[in-house]
Amino acid sequence: MKHISSLLSQSGLERHHSNDWLLSLWQRTAPAALKQICHPVTYHDNCLSLQVESSIWLSRVRQQQKSLIRHLRHTREFSSLGKIKLEVSPRQVTHNKNSPNNHHRKLSCNNKELLLDTAAHLSDPELRLSLERLAKTASKS
Repeated sequence: MKHISSLLSQSGLERHHSNDWLLSLWQRTAPAALKQICHPVTYHDNCLSLQVESSIWLSRVRQQQKSLIRHLRHTREFSSLGKIKLEVSPRQVTHNKNSPNNHHRKLSCNNKELLLDTAAHLSDPELRLSLERLAKTASKS
């Protein structure tokens, strides 16, 4: 009869399970300031691998590495933690069409009138055409 860990490793579930376990452990034990900027990748041979969002955070976490190890060692699971490896992995930025910072919003009718009035008084023909094109994006309400 096979041991359950061998079955898990053969099916690939062991890695998925360990990542979920590690993420849950990190959320319970990490200092609050680091939970948002650091994400655990692996914990193997008393070495915790963390990803940080930028080189700035990498430098800051590296400066605090010894105190972080001492903090994490207070938990049973990280009691034998000896080293932390850090790597930069920027967050993936997602663009939401309904975001309030969306740059493709329609102009109001008032803005349309203002742009057309300004364009009518310009001597630069390229700038005038640009403002007229921009005015065309105004909403039809």
